Amino acid sequence: MRTVYLLFVGALLGVSYAKHHHAARAPIINLQGAEELVAVVREDENIISTVPDFAILSETGPVCNYILTSQNNEQVPFDIQVVDKYTGAAVLRVKDSAILDCKKPEYNLQVQAVKCDNDAVKSEGVSLKIRVKDTNNHAPEIENPWYTFHVEEGKVVEEVGVLKASDKDCGHPNGEICEYEITNGLKELPFAINNQGVLRTTQPLNYTQSKSYILTVVAIDCAMRKSKSSLVTVHVDEKCVQGITAMNERVNYAAGTGSKLLLPDVALEFCEKETVCEPKSVQSIIELRAGHVTQGCARDTVYDNQTIQSCGLSTATVKLLNEEALTSSAENQILADQGLEFDGARGLTVADDVHQGLIPDHFTLSFSMKHASGTKDEQSNKQNILCESDDFNMNRHHFSVYIRHCKLEVVLRRESGATADFRAAEWRWSMSEVCDNEWHSYSLLFNGIDDVNVIVDGKSFKADERNPEILDDWPLHKTKATKTKIVVGACWHGRQQKLAQFFRGQLSAIYLLSGAVESERAIKCAHTCPEQLQFTGVDELVDGQSATFSPDLTTLTLKAETSKQIGQMLKRVAYVNTQEKPAPGHRVFNVETEVTCKQDDKKVKLPSSKGYVFVQQAAEPTLSISASSQLKSNQHMVKVGRAMVPDLTITVSQNNMDGELEDVTQSHKIDYCKMHLQPARDMDVEYFSSPASLIAALNIEFEHDKDGILLRGEESAQGYKEVLSKVHYFNTRPESYAKRTYTVQCAMLKGRVLSNQLFVTMTIEGVTTTTTTTTEAPIAAPVDPIQFNFNSGETALDSLELIEPIHSKVKFVVTPRRSLIPPKIIVNNILEMDLPRPKALLSHHGYDVGQGAIAGGAVAVVVVVCVGFLLVLLVIGVLKMRDTPMPRRRRQKRQSDGGMHWDDSGMNITVNPLDDVEKNGGVIDEFSDEEEEEESDGESECSYRDEEEDVSEDEEDQTEVLPHMDANQRVVGGLEWDDEDAISTNARSYRV
Repeated sequence: MRTVYLLFVGALLGVSYAKHHHAARAPIINLQGAEELVAVVREDENIISTVPDFAILSETGPVCNYILTSQNNEQVPFDIQVVDKYTGAAVLRVKDSAILDCKKPEYNLQVQAVKCDNDAVKSEGVSLKIRVKDTNNHAPEIENPWYTFHVEEGKVVEEVGVLKASDKDCGHPNGEICEYEITNGLKELPFAINNQGVLRTTQPLNYTQSKSYILTVVAIDCAMRKSKSSLVTVHVDEKCVQGITAMNERVNYAAGTGSKLLLPDVALEFCEKETVCEPKSVQSIIELRAGHVTQGCARDTVYDNQTIQSCGLSTATVKLLNEEALTSSAENQILADQGLEFDGARGLTVADDVHQGLIPDHFTLSFSMKHASGTKDEQSNKQNILCESDDFNMNRHHFSVYIRHCKLEVVLRRESGATADFRAAEWRWSMSEVCDNEWHSYSLLFNGIDDVNVIVDGKSFKADERNPEILDDWPLHKTKATKTKIVVGACWHGRQQKLAQFFRGQLSAIYLLSGAVESERAIKCAHTCPEQLQFTGVDELVDGQSATFSPDLTTLTLKAETSKQIGQMLKRVAYVNTQEKPAPGHRVFNVETEVTCKQDDKKVKLPSSKGYVFVQQAAEPTLSISASSQLKSNQHMVKVGRAMVPDLTITVSQNNMDGELEDVTQSHKIDYCKMHLQPARDMDVEYFSSPASLIAALNIEFEHDKDGILLRGEESAQGYKEVLSKVHYFNTRPESYAKRTYTVQCAMLKGRVLSNQLFVTMTIEGVTTTTTTTTEAPIAAPVDPIQFNFNSGETALDSLELIEPIHSKVKFVVTPRRSLIPPKIIVNNILEMDLPRPKALLSHHGYDVGQGAIAGGAVAVVVVVCVGFLLVLLVIGVLKMRDTPMPRRRRQKRQSDGGMHWDDSGMNITVNPLDDVEKNGGVIDEFSDEEEEEESDGESECSYRDEEEDVSEDEEDQTEVLPHMDANQRVVGGLEWDDEDAISTNARSYRV
């Protein structure tokens, strides 16, 4: 019963609660005081935050959904997902299928909250505004992927064409185009494009250089996002331009390169349609000019050595104005370009050693002058170029060349000893060159007072009845004072003892030939320009074409029928400078062209063209030598000969016109090479050898002194290399030096170019080989023996020259071998080579080097001593033969042969000829009968003998290049002694 009661009460309470909620109000969206909901979303976002957040009043919930509606019934790309149905919290999202675009920048929506379990219960609508924020998710796009424009050559075009681009993004900065860019502009193309897409040229285009250009252009929005590239092709339209095209305005020229084309790629254009002219003939004039030279010719070349020889000018000509001697070296370059400036208060006296005595009436005076007209007062005064006047007490002008009233005037007075008659004494030439303020060359040719000529710039002055004016005068009066003074740029007045009548202008190259007259031909030849134009297409000329030069070869006139023919002829115009050392700087050349029309012979001048020839300073070649700076040797090697620079290399290099270093060794000759020991050599123990046969075949002379060796003579670098690499160093006392230092240096171009100084150090180590020793009696003042040993092999010299310490300096002239018969021995310290080697000088290997050496003084001494001892031996022998029976003498002789041997180290040996004859019975049949007899006597009296059995095997294997005697060699069959008083221990006696 109780249970039923409880169920009843619960049912009543549930009905009461349901009635209470059903009767509650609809959900209310909580705006937290705002009038509407506001949200901002980016184009690329999915979750949207609102202000304020979605919420309801808690007592009006719960809500399970929000409804979004548009005011104009458009599709809504958003939805709302409830997060908490009791608080009404929710998330605003972009639908998965929707894409936001800035083109729909704003959405105005209505939001309603829907009650849970009862979709009919909705809140009132609340306004929701969603603004779409643009993102740069679109790149700019250029309208056309390819553009094509045409531009006329020869001018700058401000608008070649316009490129247009757009961006799907909205507004600034993403949707606006801020810049256009040429992406291949790194190639320095002559184009530019502005922010509006207008393409223009930055310089005139040239059809010859390029007929078209291809550009790649991109558009960039204000957010710096770039579009894809668009290709732009610009075609260059050729325009008919009259005149020379494709002309190289700068031509580099180096001395010694011969002729060089000035216009190798040139073309001549003539617009017949524009000028309404059909060509009848075309003429081009090429003129070479230089500001610092006279009509294209340097002033200092008129009387240089090359011109004097080639033109036959007199070598007796003297230079009166020596600019180099009168000024400091810093001014020399200015003088070379401008001459010596005379400011109206300066005069230079000619030294007596340059010219003495009066200038006769037969002479040639040449000078270069630059003179302006000046004021009227200056024109009325004498301006002396050269004046010879009395030195003291009088002002007589014996000879003078001066300017007055812009005339060149000359006074030449006859002296007191001349015939007393009224004759010509003054000449006045009126010529425009005198006062045009340009450099000109003048030559006065006086072949007597009745035969006077003037040559200006290599052209004879054309005289007439009034020009020149000639004035007569009497001879000068007698006077005791005969001394005169010659002054340049003024005149000396001896009475006042001061200079007067000063010259105003510039003077250069004043030369005087006294007592003789140069021929006009020679003077004109001297004015022929060493730098001139050439035409290399003479063989290509056809009918209607011609090439004509001016006398000085600085102007060339070309004629043809068409502009194309003239263009081909211009390509053959060249510049040449024959000077060995031309003045560096630029030379200007102009090209003027004129067309003659067939209609009424109208002349049409085409635009002129100008170019420059840059004569470069001649670069001196560089001479360099190289070899191993450290050489290892031992005492035995230097005793038999050690090559001093076996791996020597000689190289000549020079910069070419492009600045690149070139090997020009084959085109140059070496003047000399020297090899010096440091310190100087000990002439008693140190020697050199040289390849005599090789030297004889070359143009080389051989000298030596205590410092070392000098090879001189113009010969190729290869020849010097071969000789120097075969020079050997010898030392008879190698233990006295632990090392030896020497230098090698060469020179070329008359000693003007020196090579580097090569330092070589030869380290001499101790002897490592063993030698056979014997017990000998002590000898006073022992010296090292001299061994003569020649071995064949790859390292052996072909021929050697032994240099003996006989003079402080000896010159050897080497001649090749012509006969096996030796010449007479000249005991004059002269080297003799390429002679057959006697047995005493041959090695045990039997290699004959084909030449020998004679210590002449030592031979003479040894011969005299040998002859003296020979006489003593003869006397002793005769006495012994009388006192001793024959058998006993023979036994004593046998005992002597087998008895004790003396130590011959450092000895000088004289052999008893009687004993030698008894043992040998003859000599080697090596020469003619008469010479054979002389050689036999010489060998028996005073020679070394080879003893092959006394030489050790180790020494046999060594290659020796200088003949000298081994310490273990013995002379058998002759008397041996040490006579220091008779022969110097350092003397050597050789039989040749």
